[in-house]
Order: sequence, then structure tokens, then C-alpha cells
Amino acid sequence: MKRPPFDRCLTAVLAVVSTAALIAACSSGTKPGSTDAGGAGGSAGAGGSGGPADHPVSACSDPTPWTPPPAPAACSDAPPTPPTAAAAVTLTVDAATVVRPWNRLYEKTVASDHAHTVLCTAYGRNIQNALRKAHAQAGFQYVRFHALFDDDDAVYTEDAAGGPIYDWSSIDAIYDAIIAAGMRPLVEISFTPGALAATPSMLLGQLWYNNVSPNISPPNGANEDWGKWIALMTAFVRHLEDRYGTDEVRAWYFEVWNEPSWMYSLGDGGYFELYKNTVAGLVAGDSEVRVGGPAGSSGESPGLIQMLITGSINLGLKLDFVTYHRYGDDDGVPIADVAHAVAFHESLMNTIGTTVVKGTTFSGEVMNDEFGPSYKPDISRDNEVAASYIVKTIHLLGSDTTAAPPTSYGYWALSDQYEEIYTGTATAYREGNFGLLLKGDPKIPESFDVAKPAFNAFRLLHMMGAEQLQVTGGTTADGVNAAATRSADGSALQVLVYNHVVGGAADSSQSSVASLALSNLPFSGPIRIRQYIVDRGHANSYRAWLAMGSPPNPTQPQWVTLRDAAELCYYETTAQPPAGSSTVTFQFSQSVYGVDLFELSGASTPDGGSGGAGGSGGSPGPRG
Repeated sequence: MKRPPFDRCLTAVLAVVSTAALIAACSSGTKPGSTDAGGAGGSAGAGGSGGPADHPVSACSDPTPWTPPPAPAACSDAPPTPPTAAAAVTLTVDAATVVRPWNRLYEKTVASDHAHTVLCTAYGRNIQNALRKAHAQAGFQYVRFHALFDDDDAVYTEDAAGGPIYDWSSIDAIYDAIIAAGMRPLVEISFTPGALAATPSMLLGQLWYNNVSPNISPPNGANEDWGKWIALMTAFVRHLEDRYGTDEVRAWYFEVWNEPSWMYSLGDGGYFELYKNTVAGLVAGDSEVRVGGPAGSSGESPGLIQMLITGSINLGLKLDFVTYHRYGDDDGVPIADVAHAVAFHESLMNTIGTTVVKGTTFSGEVMNDEFGPSYKPDISRDNEVAASYIVKTIHLLGSDTTAAPPTSYGYWALSDQYEEIYTGTATAYREGNFGLLLKGDPKIPESFDVAKPAFNAFRLLHMMGAEQLQVTGGTTADGVNAAATRSADGSALQVLVYNHVVGGAADSSQSSVASLALSNLPFSGPIRIRQYIVDRGHANSYRAWLAMGSPPNPTQPQWVTLRDAAELCYYETTAQPPAGSSTVTFQFSQSVYGVDLFELSGASTPDGGSGGAGGSGGSPGPRG
């Protein structure tokens, strides 16, 4: 995550403190949990030099695994009344003109904070059901999180003689859960095990992690010897391949660190040495694993990526992908600013393309693995602003003809069960949590992983078809725009309409009248139209929470209300093209910050003819 300009109990500057100092600084606001939320700590046991050891892994869990619910049902309330005013926006879709395959860059990765949250969090639950729901309903394929090598997971310790002891117990439990959810890990290599820390007291207090803040000093010990870290990386890869298989692990990504400008004590200037030595160990384990970095914040990314590419080519070092982060208000722009995010990517791709070293340019993947409407815990992450921001960002990036789109654009973060900062005892909204899914109350199953409007935006995106169609009308500035797709078999069309305004402060009770015309329909006769809506009044648990008085810890009946308010549903109608015509036209009101998905199919098509990847809410298949 991008460095926050706020603080729980530290100064606004980067806090690098000893454990004792951190506890003392925070003593006025004691938080629950003292060391390890899952109780998985304790001695790793005697494993000999480099030998394996096991510690008990205790994970909190929900009573039953999450299972996909039935497909979204018809809405129980009356459909929106068609507007009678003249349309302010006219959108036209030519169903016979395919412009490109629909780009699912948004499904490749989702970020999920701290590795240990897969086992347990300070809030009494873990994120395993959230992973299952995210894969099944939003189609996410990879999950990325920080702090895999932190001491709360006890991966690395040393014996009395300084010999390494590897303990894969927690890592195995974490990755087993990810695989069981149908996903794969994007492995972020961070942070420094205490036994390998160049400066054991150099803890980053701004990352709370349930009172186990990470060490961010170089992992080369007091003698600045990288040998043990390199050996750990080699053993790590070999263990993973022994457990999950070589082909499987080669399909993962291994990313070195996160935002080194503030999460690595030597900053960007020391990053390349960290990358070089980390990759040396990884490829010694298997030369075919995919490696990359630097996962920089937007301000540091262009120069850091250029340095990484230059250094890697000069030294013949493996570099399969580069990563960056970009939030909607980075670099001082307003919240939920899509135009600057697109311009930033275009500029970054130009920087990468013009970095020529020894006659060679970088040809690997370019991935974003953190984005959102704001890098701050802003209300725009909870309400409908995030929904239109997500859809507009994905539409414009995936359709960009100026620069190649990123191969991944990953949202931060999956769940409000994150521990980067302490989020208090509230189980529902606290106005600004980062997740797509609510924290929930461990005692109330109806509360588990209730969707925010942002998650429902990803569900609508997941329902898009295989081929992107030509759309005219709409605007890339503030206001209404649309993307359209056709299913692979031609049995259904999907039109995704949004009304986004930069800044996140426009009145979402307002709307614009839009006219939508679809020509060259691939089916004849009556047309079934299903309309899914995510806006102020639909599929919006945040507005329902406000309406019940904003309870920080809702009761069980209130959670049922929130859960039901969060669910997608559809309004269905039929339309008949004029005789001899293959065109249908209709009007609707598009709310500010609203997102509507129209699915069109022949009226006799079973189940509405959804041609998207996940219209039923079921899994599109294992880790496709």
C-alpha cells in the first residue's frame, strides 16, 4: 500500500522504532492482540542447519466454508420508472462490430494486505471465505499480500550456532488456503526475518500488523552477508515445488518487496542490491520461476522501474515482469481521478519502451498490483464512488490505443480484515476501510464478507462477455460512458454504463437521462433485457447502513438487512424490434456514480443468456 499521510499513534514521518518504543508510543491506545493473532508463534524447534522445523499453526475460521449462492435473482421491488425527458446522452452499440477481445486485466490480481490474515486476524476471523467469494463472484485469479517472511509466521530462525532453521508451517497453511479457494499467489517477497535483519530494531511502526510491525532493514545480517538470505530464497522455491509441483509454481509470480521508498530502510537507492540477491536465490531454486518488481508507489515507479530494467539488462539478471501502484488521488490530484491514472500508465509505458540498454528493451509484463479511488482511508472506498471509479478505470485502460494496457490491474484491498492499520472494534463500516468486503462480526454468520458497492462493480465486470463491441456516444470526461461486449457464442450482449465524476463529492442522488440503441442484434424476435444496478439505492450496503443510523456493530437482524441490501438483483423486461429491424432502443436514468449492466438475449434463451464469465455467481473454473 502507498505510504499513508496519517498515523495511529506515531508522528507523520516514517517511524522506524524498536518494539519497546512502539509499544510505549501506543500505550495510550491499547489494541487487542499482543503478538500473533493466530497463536501460531512459539519455538520453531530444532531443525539443524537449514533443516525444517514445524510450529503449531492455529487459525481462526468461520463456522462453514463459503459456497456460491444461486444466480442473482429478480429484484423484489418495482423497476425504475423510464424517464420521459429527452435524453442528455445517446449511446449506440453495433453488435456486429468487434473492436478487440474484452480485456480482463482487472481479474488477474487482488491485493490482500498481510499474509497472516489468511490464517487469522486481530478481529477474530480470517480471509479464507473472502478469497472463495472473490474468486467465485468476481473472478480474481491471483492474490497478493505483504509480509510473508515476517516473524509472526516464523519462517526463519537460527540455532545457537547461527545455523538457519526453516519452518514452512505457516506458509504451507497460507498457500493451501489460497489454492483451495481456486486462486494462485502473487508472491511478494517481504519483509526481513528478525534473525536476518541488519538492524534488528528497525521496525516500521506505521504497519501495525496486530502489534508485529515488520523489520525493513536489509536481510543480510550484522555482517552484511547475503548468503543466508539467498539460501532461504532457494530453499523456499524448492519447498514450494516439492509441495505444489514445478509446473504450478512456475505459474506463480515472485515479486521482490513493496514500495521500497518507505518500506525498505535503504530506500530506492538500495533496492537493486536487494532485488539482485533475492533473485539469485529464487532462480537457484528454479531458473524458470517468474521474478520481478519493484512494486513502487506512483511517485517512485518510473525512475525505479527504469533503474531495475537497466541494472537487470547490464548484469544479465532475470526480470520477467515489472509492477507499479497507482491510486486515484496520487500526486495531489483529486480523489477518484481516472484521467490521471490512464495518463500515468501511458507515460510509464513510454518510459519503459524508450529505456534501451545494450540495444535491448524490456519485453516482459507490466502489471499494476495496487489501485483504488484513494490511497487514504477515504469514504469513497465505501460508497458508490468506488464502483464507477473502478469501472471507468478498467474500461479506459483496457480500451487504450495509445499504450499497451497493463496485464493486471489489482485492487487494494480484498477485505476490511486487514491489519496494516488498526481499524478498531467496529464490525461494519467505519467510513474509510480499504476492503471490498466488510469485516463482519465473528459471532454473526450473516455478517461475513458482506459486499460493498466496489465489490459489486467487479461482479458486473466479471459478467462481461468475450468480445468488445463498438460503442459511440458518451464521454471520457465527467459523465456517462459505456462499454459493450458479446458472448463468445453470440447468444448475449452486455452493455456496462457508468456515470463517474472526479473528486468523489458529486451528488449521487442526481442522474442523467441516457438513450441506448443496439443495432445488428445477433438474435431475432422478442428481446429479453435484464438490468443490474449498483448505485446509491441499489446493491449498496453502505447506504443501508447509513439509513439504520450507522451502527458500528450491527445486531443480527441489522446484518441480515445489510447482507440483503448488498446483493445484486436484476429488473427484467422485453422489447420487440420494429418489423424488419435488428435494432432496439430504450431510455433510462443513469445515476451519478452509478453503474448499470444491461444483458440482452433472445427472450426464449434459457436463464437470460448470460455470456459473461460469472453471471451465475459461480466459479469460472480453477485458476484459469
